[in-house]
Amino acid sequence: MSEFQTGAVNNLQYMQTLELKRKAINKVSPSFCTAKWLQHTLYLQTGFNHSCHHPSPHKIPVEEVEANPAALHNSKFKKQQRKKMLSGERPGECDYCWNIEDLGKDYYSDRHTKTADHWAWERFHEVAESNPDDDVYPSYLEISFSNACNFACAYCSPDQSSQWMADIKKNGPYPVEFGSHDLDHLKAREQYPYAQDEYNPYVEAYQKWLPDLYPNLKVFRFTGGEPTMSKEFWKTLDYIRENPRKTLEISVNTNLGVKPELIDKLIKYGSSIDETCKEFVVFTSNESYGEQAEYVRDGLDYNYWISNIEKILSTTKLRISIMTTINVLSLPKFTNFLQDVINLRQKYNVDGYASRVMISFNYLRFPPHLQPSILDKRSREKYADEIEKFAMKYHRDFAPTMESRFLLEEIDQIKRFCDYLRKEQTVGEKYRNNFVQFIIAYDKRRGKNFIETFPEYELFWYSCVEEAEKYHLIPVKEIE
Repeated sequence: MSEFQTGAVNNLQYMQTLELKRKAINKVSPSFCTAKWLQHTLYLQTGFNHSCHHPSPHKIPVEEVEANPAALHNSKFKKQQRKKMLSGERPGECDYCWNIEDLGKDYYSDRHTKTADHWAWERFHEVAESNPDDDVYPSYLEISFSNACNFACAYCSPDQSSQWMADIKKNGPYPVEFGSHDLDHLKAREQYPYAQDEYNPYVEAYQKWLPDLYPNLKVFRFTGGEPTMSKEFWKTLDYIRENPRKTLEISVNTNLGVKPELIDKLIKYGSSIDETCKEFVVFTSNESYGEQAEYVRDGLDYNYWISNIEKILSTTKLRISIMTTINVLSLPKFTNFLQDVINLRQKYNVDGYASRVMISFNYLRFPPHLQPSILDKRSREKYADEIEKFAMKYHRDFAPTMESRFLLEEIDQIKRFCDYLRKEQTVGEKYRNNFVQFIIAYDKRRGKNFIETFPEYELFWYSCVEEAEKYHLIPVKEIE
């Protein structure tokens, strides 16, 4: 949560402060980012982790956490990346930010915004002057306990979704080159998830680490799978209720598509904890509208999702933060989705700075056959123009009301994404071929129809099919 969203400063002051902080960050090193020290995403179901959420997760060797539970965050691999950052070397795993910074338009990457955020900035000098070999406690912990989930989103995988696991066990891997859909591949990478009722050394290490970790946290965030379906999630919320901290922000990533009784339970816990901590924020995800969103996020009922957002906003003081993973299937209805976000702001924002409906913009990189960049250049430019034009209607200088505007850092994120769309891509035909093979299998397995759902992509689809057939790259018989 950024400073301006708390009401501490207005949006323009926030951006001016961010620029000053960026200069300080780059003075330490042009690749320095405290997220490698202070932000931690931990997947206990597989023993994988990353800092921040953009790099691909890496495995924490079991022997490291058995010897030292703090290795859940301070793995040997991560310490090597910290050394690179302090010496000005760009870690390859952080290419999400390098791609943004190399656009050459002075955009703020997440390297800047994360280091400047409230949970990290007060430890800026501590980290800049630290020994990268030392163990540190994160200020921001995001944790997943299991892969239990009622959704099977197109870009997800069995290690993070039990519904995906069921698909692969029944039908086998998808006929694509890239993706984590092959269970043998997951086993080879040691990424096959532990079952909820199975002994898990990473959960045991977490339970040992929690009492020392907990007092150092500024943000404690829960993800999945779907966390509300995990017993460890509710146990940890009970721990928080028994050990309240006024300076702690709690965040829960939920698809808001679970049964009503779990939504009600989340509201009950959230409202209770919100009274004893700094804040309890509900994070949820979407990046398209209506049936196109439901196509990508298999299991989603779009109207039910909207109704649960409204239920939380109308019955509690909690805030909602919407995360996006913008993929090629997001683009045709992306402005419709943004209009729904604006509508929610108009209805539930109580003042201009303390927004109750937040949003962040992130583009998908993996699996590559669903990247926005597989689309032809003319179409990418068309959608970039549409999205940017819509966003500027709700810029702080043009929005009809203060409550309905996009904030300046959101405008920056939208514009940098649109410039990414316009950028010349060297994707290669294999990603489009994989896209065709994936969609054919996805439609068959999930009972969907791509052409009916995405009429805007009919010409693009048939051009991809023609290209794939030309090179005999569609194994239709295998799929059928």
